[in-house]
Amino acid sequence: MSIGSDLTAARVRADMTIEQLSAATRIRTGLLIAMEADDFSRCGGNFYARGHIRSIARVVKADPAPLIASFDAEQAVEEEKSRREERVAAKGPTLRPARPRWAIVVGAILVILMGWGMVRLFTLPSDIEANASKTTTTATVTTPTPKPPAKPTVQPTTKPTTAKPPVLKTALTLTAKGDGTYLTVRDKKNRRLFQGKLSPGIAQSVTSSGDIRVTVGNPANLIVTLNGKRVPTKLLKFTAHPNGTLSKTAA
Repeated sequence: MSIGSDLTAARVRADMTIEQLSAATRIRTGLLIAMEADDFSRCGGNFYARGHIRSIARVVKADPAPLIASFDAEQAVEEEKSRREERVAAKGPTLRPARPRWAIVVGAILVILMGWGMVRLFTLPSDIEANASKTTTTATVTTPTPKPPAKPTVQPTTKPTTAKPPVLKTALTLTAKGDGTYLTVRDKKNRRLFQGKLSPGIAQSVTSSGDIRVTVGNPANLIVTLNGKRVPTKLLKFTAHPNGTLSKTAA
């Protein structure tokens, strides 16, 4: 489970809503929803994020130490990933060995061949006369060699092509109602497609190959349309499949 899932589970065990927890901790409801969706960028830094986690743990009567440890571990992974990307970006261009100048080599060969041809052109008549004076004509009889029978041509066999299976797409439309809700939408590779507050009457549409995972702050304020069909749900975290069904996202 992620730190956001742990915070959500602790609040549910305490039988508190987002609004009740916000009143008790004096933390904005939007920020609480973002933290439960694993978005701590709005906390103003890791120091303030740890303080919010301790405040929530104190109100819901949970041990803050495991929650802080999980948060620090996730932040360490994110920082290591950022450092790797910076090292890759900082690498200089690679030097490639110079290729031989084939045009110059070919030009030199052509010049040599042309020079040799000019020499042969001016010396050929004298060579023919000298050879003619030394040789006598002899009659030669040539016997035509029989041609081998033509071999039957073998037509190449064509291998049947196998068509690749079509890539299944998931078309998901999320429409807010009531007071709206906070959303986090990710694809099957955990890439973030959308994250933020969805105001009442506003719809957010995403299309992706394979499954789409959604985290909802208030499912009662959300209308889910999957592949053109409305699908009711009360799940805080669910996965939309290309076959038009929803399932609860594994913790």
